[in-house]
This record gives sequence, structure tokens and C-alpha cells, in this order.
Amino acid sequence: CLEDIHVHTALHVTKLFVCCGGFICMSCVRNLDRSGLGLDKCPLCRESLAGIAASERTETSMKFAKRGVSWAQREAGILMIDGMEGLQKQEKAGLEWLNKAAAQNDPSALHELSSLYREGMASELGKSQEKANELL
Repeated sequence: CLEDIHVHTALHVTKLFVCCGGFICMSCVRNLDRSGLGLDKCPLCRESLAGIAASERTETSMKFAKRGVSWAQREAGILMIDGMEGLQKQEKAGLEWLNKAAAQNDPSALHELSSLYREGMASELGKSQEKANELL
């Protein structure tokens, strides 16, 4: 397909490209691998994918998150909650980003929020099996 996918899908069926904010299905990824072309460049914008530092990926993801891109909002939320890839641990801000992605029905954000409600987050969320079930 190599077309811009406009549906909300789970992470395991798509390959995200932080360079342009696009993604393709895993079937296309496998076809690119089999053809020998590989993924040294983004198939959507042709940007090189080699040697992108985590800090650069995080910075680009944050730009997309601020523009309202659901996968980037989800990633920002997860990274902030856990304090990963150069971001300070900020559970409240992370939850806000996750909620923004969930409001767009991003399946992975809904699953992540459900898990957080099921397990609870000492500083921000109490355990709520009812809320966890509601999100799924």
C-alpha cells in the first residue's frame, strides 16, 4: 500500500516514521525487506533513517504531539510518565498527553491509560478497574 494510513491502528501493525510523522502497515515493511530495498530511508519522505539520536527523535515527536498527532501525543505521554529519552519524569503532563491521544481514539493510548488505571499511579491516579474497563 505505502499509502498514508488514516485509521487508528495498534502499534504492532504499523511502522512509525518520526521524520515525517507518517506510518505504513507492517505488510509493506515486510515487502520492502523482501525486495532488498530495506528501510534505510523513509518510504514516505525519503529522509535517511540511519543514526537518528534518541534526543532528536524525542524532539521531533514533541513537535508532532503539539500539532495534535495522536501517536506522538501517546509517545510523549509514555516518555514523560516514565522519564525516558531525555524527558524529565512528569506524570501529570504525561497523563495529559495520553488523554489527548485517547480522546482521538488512539488504541495504544487507550490501552496504556487502561493499564495505568488498573495498576494505579501513586501520584496521579488511583486504581479503578471500572475506568480501566471503560477505556477498552
